[in-house]
Amino acid sequence: MPRILLVVQDKGGVGKSLATRALAEAVFEAPVIEVDASRRLLELEKRVTFFPMRADRAAIDLSGGKAARAEFDGVITAMQKATMPTIVDVGANTSTSLLSVLNQLTNALVAMKIEIGVLVLVTAEPGALAEAPRLMQLAKPLAAARFLIENRLHGEVEAKAIAKIADGATVTTLDHHSMEDQAVAVLQAGGLATIPDLDIAKLIDRHGLALGSRVHGDLKRLRADAMAAVLPAAEWLVG
Repeated sequence: MPRILLVVQDKGGVGKSLATRALAEAVFEAPVIEVDASRRLLELEKRVTFFPMRADRAAIDLSGGKAARAEFDGVITAMQKATMPTIVDVGANTSTSLLSVLNQLTNALVAMKIEIGVLVLVTAEPGALAEAPRLMQLAKPLAAARFLIENRLHGEVEAKAIAKIADGATVTTLDHHSMEDQAVAVLQAGGLATIPDLDIAKLIDRHGLALGSRVHGDLKRLRADAMAAVLPAAEWLVG
């Protein structure tokens, strides 16, 4: 069976979708399972299988016995049917619930030779710092490999705190990027996939030499750094 990598964090705004996009670039044939309240990975088109989830974890937990247990049946079936290394992007407020359900299936996953990896993102924002250790602990009995990306969007996290959260997982960092608004617009429209094909001459023609060059540089650096941050997880995924 192929390996399956879950990208998780219950706190939104930590760069989880960016990490998923970088993984999709690094393992360019890998299918992507998106579990979220709404579709986000639009530029990946047919590579993505989307499963809508409730917007908050409390709604999942309070949905009632059978309903709560069955919440992720479609996602788990898609994982079971995977024939290639697969990326699972788990939306905000959903990671704890999904990992908890998968932990109940650990013996079945082992019997079916389905290898699970878990990639947790953390920032210096208090909510992300609170969620990351819990997710790492939930992943421990389930995952064959665990990875932690420290996204320095809100500054650096103390090294001791990162080591404690990681608890033996492979750690990489993603530095904060100050980007021109025009670069952000390009990223939002096409994700990372379009960046290698950007025509700097067209950007300069549209925005002028100085701004066009900065937009091009911003996007190239972001893509390179994101790819480097997910590299250990991508290498595990392809095995």
